[in-house]
Amino acid sequence: MVKTSEVSVDDAATVTQMVSALLAELGAGHVQAGVDTRLVADLLAMKERISGFLAFTEERPVGLIMLSESAALFARGTYGIITELYVVPDQRSSGVAMALIDAAVTLGATKGWGQLEVGAPRQPMWSRSPNSALYLKLGFSEIGPRLKLPLHGLAGPRGQGSPAAPSGLDPRRRRTPRRRIPNSSDARVA
Repeated sequence: MVKTSEVSVDDAATVTQMVSALLAELGAGHVQAGVDTRLVADLLAMKERISGFLAFTEERPVGLIMLSESAALFARGTYGIITELYVVPDQRSSGVAMALIDAAVTLGATKGWGQLEVGAPRQPMWSRSPNSALYLKLGFSEIGPRLKLPLHGLAGPRGQGSPAAPSGLDPRRRRTPRRRIPNSSDARVA
């Protein structure tokens, strides 16, 4: 029987271990940045915005779901985002992921979220993943790809104290030469 319990700061080591295993699988051999237990503890302390559940069979942790609360006009208020969902390999297809998603849905209903979203891995990986079938079976619908712009190392709270990397969004670097379009005051009357 699968039981779920809400994560707390005391679960930081277990959460770190499971997220590290998830990232190793998603990386498919590519080097992933390590997950820092201190960062996990700091995030778990942000109870208003970050939530999660561990799944257990007997006393053994076998799964994790992490959620973040966001807000948007398209969602008509707050909504939840599944940021990580991991089930240990020997417990997959045994109802662990469904129990974790059920816990997330219950939390979302309690918090008044308008919807629950999940980002998928890159498309080739997603299309081969049994997770796509799981989410679709549970009533999720595809809304399109997600894109990201890494901000680590740029000026900001986490980047302070270290030199900021040049932004790829700097308009001076992206500007292309433009032809000058004359306006009506440039016209000369003969």
